[in-house]
Amino acid sequence: MVSPRLRMAPWIGRGGRTARYVLGLALLAGGRAGARPGPGPAECQAHSYGAEIDAAVRDVFRIWPVPPPLIRAVILRESDFNPGAISSAGAVGLMQVLPSNAGRLGVTVEALRTPAGNILAGTRLLAVLLRHYRGDVLSALVGYNALPRRPFSPMPDNLETPGYVRAVMRSWWLFERCTESPASTRRRKAPRTRPQQRTASR
Repeated sequence: MVSPRLRMAPWIGRGGRTARYVLGLALLAGGRAGARPGPGPAECQAHSYGAEIDAAVRDVFRIWPVPPPLIRAVILRESDFNPGAISSAGAVGLMQVLPSNAGRLGVTVEALRTPAGNILAGTRLLAVLLRHYRGDVLSALVGYNALPRRPFSPMPDNLETPGYVRAVMRSWWLFERCTESPASTRRRKAPRTRPQQRTASR
C-alpha cells in the first residue's frame, strides 16, 4: 500500500507568487520515501541526454521555474529525447507541442522545431498548468497529456493517461536521484593555503 505521506517542496511562480507542488517521493519510489534504493550508475546512464538539451532545460528554468528533473521526465516520455519526433496528431519536438499552439506559448513555429524553442514552449505550458492546478502535479500532467480536469479529481479512466502519468512520475524520481550526487549539488571548497610568512626587511 502506498503511503499517503508526500514530501512537499516550493514552486515559485512568476511575479513572486508561491505555489506548492507535490513531489510525491512515496508514489515515485513505490512506498514510503526512502524505502526503495536509488538508481545505480547504469540506470542513470541509460537515461542520459545531450548537452544541448541539458543547457536548454537549465536556461528555461530561469524563465519558468519548473523543476528541471520534471521537465526531463516529460521529455523522456513525450519524445525519448528525440528533437525530430513528430506524433500522429502533428505535435513536434522534444516536448511534443502542436505548431498551432506555438504563438500562444510565445515561440514561432520555426523555433518550435529547435530543442531550445520546443523546451521553452513546453515548459511554459507545464508552468501554466501547475499554477492553474495550484501545484497539483498529477492534474498538470493529465492536462499536458490529455484534457484539463478539476484539481485533485480522479485519474481519467482510459488506456493512455494513467500510464503516462506513472511513467513521468517514475522518471521524475529517477532524474531527481541521479542528480543528487554530492559532486553535482555541492560546491567544492577551494583548498585552504597557509599564508606565507613575511621576512623582516630591516
